[in-house]
Order: sequence, then C-alpha cells, then structure tokens
Amino acid sequence: MNINEAIALAFKHYQAGNLQQAQDIYNEILQKNPQDSGIMYLLGIIYYQEGNYDLAIEYIRKALEFNPLSDAYAYFYLGNALKNKKQFDEAITCYQRALQMNPQLIEAYHNLAWIFQEKNQTDEAITYYQKALNLNPALADAYYNLGTIFQDRKQFDDAITFYQKALEIDPTLADAYYNLGILFQQRKQFDKAIEFHQKALQFNCDLIDAYFNLGTSYENKKQYDEAIAHYQKALQLNPDLLYAYNNLGNIYKEMGRFDEAIEYFHLAINHNPNYVIAFLNLGGVLKDLGRIEEAEIYYRQALQIKPDCSYCYDGLLFLMNFTTNYDSQTVFSEHLNFAKHCAEPLSSKILPHTNNSSTSRPLRIGYVSPDFRLHSVGYFIEPVISAHNREDFEIFCYSSVPAEGVDEVTERIMSCSSQWRDIADMSDDAVAELIRKDRIDILIDLAGHTGYNRLLLFARKPAPVQASWIGYPNTTGLATIDYKIVDRYTDPPKMTEQFYTEKLIRLPECFLCYLPHRDSPEVNELPLLTKKYITFGSFNSFPKVSKEVFYLWAEILKSVAGSHLMLKSQIFTSIKVRNDVKNMFSCEGISPERIELQHWETTQRGHLRHYDRVDIGLDTFPYNGTTTTCEAMWMGVPVITLAGENHASRVGASLLSNTGLTDLIATTKEDYVNIAIHLASDINRLQSLREQLRGMMAQSTLCDAKRFTVYLENLYRQMWIQWCESS
Repeated sequence: MNINEAIALAFKHYQAGNLQQAQDIYNEILQKNPQDSGIMYLLGIIYYQEGNYDLAIEYIRKALEFNPLSDAYAYFYLGNALKNKKQFDEAITCYQRALQMNPQLIEAYHNLAWIFQEKNQTDEAITYYQKALNLNPALADAYYNLGTIFQDRKQFDDAITFYQKALEIDPTLADAYYNLGILFQQRKQFDKAIEFHQKALQFNCDLIDAYFNLGTSYENKKQYDEAIAHYQKALQLNPDLLYAYNNLGNIYKEMGRFDEAIEYFHLAINHNPNYVIAFLNLGGVLKDLGRIEEAEIYYRQALQIKPDCSYCYDGLLFLMNFTTNYDSQTVFSEHLNFAKHCAEPLSSKILPHTNNSSTSRPLRIGYVSPDFRLHSVGYFIEPVISAHNREDFEIFCYSSVPAEGVDEVTERIMSCSSQWRDIADMSDDAVAELIRKDRIDILIDLAGHTGYNRLLLFARKPAPVQASWIGYPNTTGLATIDYKIVDRYTDPPKMTEQFYTEKLIRLPECFLCYLPHRDSPEVNELPLLTKKYITFGSFNSFPKVSKEVFYLWAEILKSVAGSHLMLKSQIFTSIKVRNDVKNMFSCEGISPERIELQHWETTQRGHLRHYDRVDIGLDTFPYNGTTTTCEAMWMGVPVITLAGENHASRVGASLLSNTGLTDLIATTKEDYVNIAIHLASDINRLQSLREQLRGMMAQSTLCDAKRFTVYLENLYRQMWIQWCESS
C-alpha cells in the first residue's frame, strides 16, 4: 500500500470515528516521512478530539514549524487545545493569527470572547462576542455569555435582554431561564422569578439552585407550603445545602412550628458546626420562646466561632436585657467586649471633623435607623421629625429599612425630613463618607444592638457629636458615641452612670414622645362591668415574661378571685406553646380557663381592639414594656410596673410618672402584687381611668410633640456648644 492509499484509509477510519486506527496509520506514515506537516496536523487534530491536549499542542505546533502558512484551522485548533489547558495568552495569539488568515472564522471570535471573559477583561469579551454575532446572529451561547457579563456588571436590563435573545434562538437553554429567575428575584418580582426557575427545571431537572431559589421566592411571597416543598427537593439532591436547612428553620418559626424550626437549625449546625447564622437563628427562636438561658448558649457558641462578629454580639447583648442572671457590671463588661473586638479595630477610619464651630448657627441632625416604619421606634421618632424647628435644624434620615419593609409610616417620615438617604444596601464606609459630605453635626443612633443596626458606622465617628436614643435600653459600649438621651426616671442621677460609655444627658420630663396610631379605635367601657371579673393583661413580647414575672402574675391571679389574665404574643400561633403556658399556670393552681392567649393581629386597629377586653395592664420586668404600655394607656388601660435599677427596668416608671400615675409604680415585688390587688378592687378608679387616661396622656409631654421636641432641640444645642468649646 503506497502512501496515498494509506492516507485515504486513515481518513476513512477518521470519518467513521475509528480514531485509534487512523492514529496508528498516520504514525506509520510519519515514521517514514518525519517532516510531513500535513500528517502532523491530522495527528494533532485526532489527539485534540481524544482530549489529549498536550499531544495535540505538540503535533500542531510541529506542523506549523514546518509550514507556518498552513490554513487558519491549524491555528484555530491549536488555540482550542491551549484554551482547554488554560494557557490563555498563547491561545489568544493563535486565534488572532487564525482570524488574520480567515476573518470569517466565527468560532475563533467566540472563543476569544470566552477567554477574555475568563480573564475578566469584559470590554474585550463584549467586542468579540459582538463580532461573532455580526457573522452569525443565531449564536445562542454568545447572547447567553453577554447576559452573564452584564449581570456581573449589575447592568440588569441589558442582561435580561441578552438572556431573552438567547432563548429566542434556543428555548431549551436552562441556564438562561435560571439566570433570569435570579435577576427577577433580586428585583423582588417573585412571580416572574418563579416562572423562570420553573422553566429552567423543565429543561434540567437537576438544577439544585433552581429548587432552592424557588423556595426563596415562595418564602418571600409567604407561600410557605410551596417554599418547604422546594427546599426539601433541593435537599434531596444535595443533603449538605446549609442554606436550605436554615431557611426551613426560619419558615417553621414564622409558621409558629417552633419545634420543627429548632430541628432544622440543629440540622444546619450538624452539617457545619461553624455555620454561625444557624447558631444565631437557633438562639433567636429560643429567645422568642422565653428560653433565655438556652438561647445564650448558642449566641456564645456563635461568638466562639467568630469572635469579631458584631451581629453575634448584638444577639447576646440584647438577650442580657431580658434576664436578672447578671448584675449591671457584668452586662456592661460584655458591651465593652463588643467594642474591643468589633469597634476599636475601626479607629483608624476616624477622620478629623471640619464642621463650622459656630454655636448659634442652624444644625444638621442625622437620624440612623432600620425602623422608619410601622415599628416601636416609628411611634416615637415620627412625631419628633415632624415637629422639628426647620429654621434652626435641618433633618437628615439615613434609612436602612429594606425595600419590602417600606410602609405608610416610612412614607410619612420621608415626607417630613429635610433629606432622605436610603442606606440599606450601602457599606458602613460608604455611609460614613456620605454623612461627612452631608456635613452632619449631630448623628443619632436609634437602634443600639437591635436587629439591622449600623453601630459600626458610628465606630467610624462620621459626625463630630454622636448620641444613642430610643431603640435600645442600655449602653452601646462605643466610646465614639458621646451621649445617651434619657430622663430622670429611667436613669436617676448617680444610679446608672457607671454602666454607660456614653455621657447621660437627661430630658426634663419624659425621654420619649409617643404618637398614637392614626386609626386608633375609641375607648370602650370597662370590661369588668359586663364580665363581672377582672382581666389583667400584658401584650409584651414573650421573652420579657421572666420567671419572676410569671410567679408574681400567678400570685396576683390567686389573690384576685375569679380574675383572668390575657397575654398576647406572636408565638401563641403555636398550639404547643399555648398549652405549655397554660400548663405552667396550672402547676401554680390557676385553671387554664382563666388564661386567655391571643396571637398577633394583621392590623394595628385589630391589635388595639384587644385592649377592650383588659381592665388592668401588668408590665414585665426586668425589661419593661414601652410601646405596649403606651398603647394600653391610650386605650384606657392603667398599667402597673415594677421599677428596677437600670434603664430597661425603669421605662415603665418614666411613662407612668409623665402620665400622672406614680401610685402604680412598685419598688418591690410585694408592692407590685399589692398594687394589683388594690386596683382590682377599686371599680370607681378603674372606671375613671378608663374614661380619662387617654386625655391624661394627650395633655402630657408623652404625647405633646411640640413641647417635647423643643426640649430635645435644647439638648442638641447643649451637645453642640460642648463640642465647639472643646474643639
């Protein structure tokens, strides 16, 4: 067989897919003709198709050494082999040489674009994808890859356009549907997200992330059964998917199925003992159930894993306000630990302040909060922002309210602020720079260590004067926050100063100003008159019902014949929790029929209507109610409080003192019980309070926004003068 016959036979084997036979014949030919560049090239192509890229590169390079003017495909295939070996710079050279020889080689443009995309040189990648599409507008992959580039650039409209073009050409492209689902999920357009993720699964039923994201979209729509089903499917495909366990825990918590929530948080931890967020969420659900000691264990474990985690400290520090297990010095020390590990490392970010130090000029006040919405903080900050004197004060609101949390309260606060800044998606560094550019004189934190706070923003000291107010009943621990705004009732002089890093600055009357809900129902008659028995009530969050509180309430119920107790909390959606609470009272000799448990209402008016069934409110301790106490009194329900030795346990004393109900402030547990017994027997007093309490509140500083805000502005001016004189 001569050489031409051998080449013809090898080519037949090649066409038939018999690559090894073709390879053997070409090697025999090459042994006899070692400089045959054509055979070298054909062998290189075979090695390339077999996935042996090293030999492919070797043989095609040899062929080109002997015949550098070979056709464009030799450089193209050499580029492909180099690309697959991730030798990108050499591959680029080969593709560009191929295109010099054949400018119509579409695949070379496409592969060049892909390499530049891998190298994150996206401008070059876009150029080459467009060149490929100019030659062939039906390249679905090119449109898809352009979509991924623009998605990474956060140019989402362009990304959507390219994905949709890809799908017009290839309607089976699962990844394009999936990415569209991601984009619409980010835009909170959950119905569209669901549509595209379901499409993705039609063409690739093993897309684990599509099941997970469907779960997320259904969770955001509060379609919890569908969310659970999709998270479970994702876990069938990948039992190590931590986020799915965690999200299932969150859903079961929202559904009031707390045992299942706890189980899934434990599963997440079992799969990854360093999964901090699961420890925090487990601590959170245990806190909500009033299991404070257990919750603390998980918060501390989270801190062991991540000692510089600010939100791990937030959970622990907030929790410590609910218990009497620690003295004030211990709680203070933990706040200092937070500052040492999380805030002090940021001291290098503190810059000199160049604000005009005139003491009499108009001041710029900045309020920072995630709670400019229907939230406890909202009831106390909205009236102040509305009442500020705009000639002397310019009001900036730095809002980290998430998009889904914006409501009518947000809109009202936004409309009465001088400047509104949405900082929800901004880093602390970026917000600090924004505040400096806004030349804020006094910056007020309204969250403390509660959820979604921005305390580490304050650690950067973006304003010359900084203060803490309203949202948190303790010190922040930060040396960079200069003041804590209180009053003489919450923090009597010489009682609590040593437990704050901030200097206490006291308002002359109440430290808060309450704005009743605009749709508040009218006060109804005293329920005792029709029921013929006293109903005590507390609508505080359940973690505030400490063991000491529970035993005192049981004692009151035993002492006031036939009396009932109404508790209202979101956790009472759980039948198990309701039964557990009633069993606790049964163990103290209180029949279950005397305990009325209500879960949360969807409307504020509906929530307030429940006070129509309560004669006397019972405050919690050591963490007093705030909004709940104001709501109760606004609805004509007097509240009995036990004043302690720190701010959290003295808020009730402030609210009652400013409303003229000092006789309902107990100083001992025995006093608390006796006041409740005495008031329950005084029908005339209860009737009088039912009729007059709303008016008493309305006439006090507690609800007089103009008077209160003048006091507050005087404090701001004092703070400012102090800074000017010391700078």
